[in-house]
Amino acid sequence: MSKAIIVPDLKYKSPKRRGRGSGSKGLRNGLKYFQYREDHNTKASPERLRDRWQDRGLGAHYREIDANCNRLKSQHVLAWTWVISPAPDLMALVPEDQRRALVMDVTERIVEAYYDARGFQIPLYSYVLHDRRTKEGEQQLHTHVILPGLAPTVAGWEPMYINKRQGHDELFNDVAREEFEQALDRTVGPEWRRLREEPEITDDIPQDIDDLDLWFPR
Repeated sequence: MSKAIIVPDLKYKSPKRRGRGSGSKGLRNGLKYFQYREDHNTKASPERLRDRWQDRGLGAHYREIDANCNRLKSQHVLAWTWVISPAPDLMALVPEDQRRALVMDVTERIVEAYYDARGFQIPLYSYVLHDRRTKEGEQQLHTHVILPGLAPTVAGWEPMYINKRQGHDELFNDVAREEFEQALDRTVGPEWRRLREEPEITDDIPQDIDDLDLWFPR
């Protein structure tokens, strides 16, 4: 497969506890991690902790977000937990003072475009921008997005599910790729595409999608 330009990942937390990291406790622990850390080894700086959550209706603190997810859960989904992670080599083309704003803008465009394509109205959500370093020392800006199990429609609140047979996951990947491509075109111009002219041929597909270093090897 050709080297990815962006890795979007979507998982969910079930209302029922089914092992470590699941259920209400798993969601609450995850929210605290997103709020207070950049990665497993790095705590967020006091400066980054200010206005940490970008609140789009779900909350500006992990306690508030947790309460709203419990209030807006569906039968099978307590919360959706997305990761939006653009490729570090492409983000390096973006002027440094524009990178954080670009990733945040792309994140919001992906959320709204995906829900619109699924027939929903703009959902309630919150997200955190994390700034970590890869093993090679590259900056890897990425966002963690939290959305509740229910989503608004014209008729009211309805469950939002991901059905692979109906292509919901492929749609998510397509929306993310298109939004990031457009953002790069607007910011650095079409020359970024030269970095993807030679496809990276490999039979090895990362098994742990949460390990971002596997997706963007040197």
